[in-house]
Amino acid sequence: MSRGLRTFLTMSVLAAVLVAGTYTGVRLLFAEAPELPDADASSSCRNRTLEPGEQLAPNQVSVNVFNAGGRSGMANRTMINLQGIGFLPGKIGNAPDDTRIANVRVVAREPKRVDARLVGAQFKGKVQYTKGTPEDEASVEVYIGTDFKGMKKEPVKAIKAKNRVTLCVPDVGVEPAA
Repeated sequence: MSRGLRTFLTMSVLAAVLVAGTYTGVRLLFAEAPELPDADASSSCRNRTLEPGEQLAPNQVSVNVFNAGGRSGMANRTMINLQGIGFLPGKIGNAPDDTRIANVRVVAREPKRVDARLVGAQFKGKVQYTKGTPEDEASVEVYIGTDFKGMKKEPVKAIKAKNRVTLCVPDVGVEPAA
């Protein structure tokens, strides 16, 4: 095959790839967006029962973080650190103005349950546990107080369940760690 014919064939194939790619890109650009599932149609979590001694990992717990202290950005920084450990992010924001907390408050449906203990184990200093209902199906809420001591340098990667418990584990398309 001559050099000219080889160049012609190569350029033809490249031109065909360019035309096909442009055509596909333009079609995708102007295509109708797929409909999103209704948020109320189904729960974003599924029940998982932990037997005593089974471990709960951070990727099975969703967390909301609220700033009840005076330092700006603490909720956001804390959420970034919790995500780095593996926790699933929920809401970030400021706590109501009348919220008074020293270091950290962990709010959960059952404060002594394994998910609350796993989140609380990530923080330095005294952690206060309170019974409450977290927003948006989050497993746990964290309130950062005025005397926030920070997070531990070595995160707790998993914690064992003390008794049989059923948790609503966020459904993110991955199997829970054993």
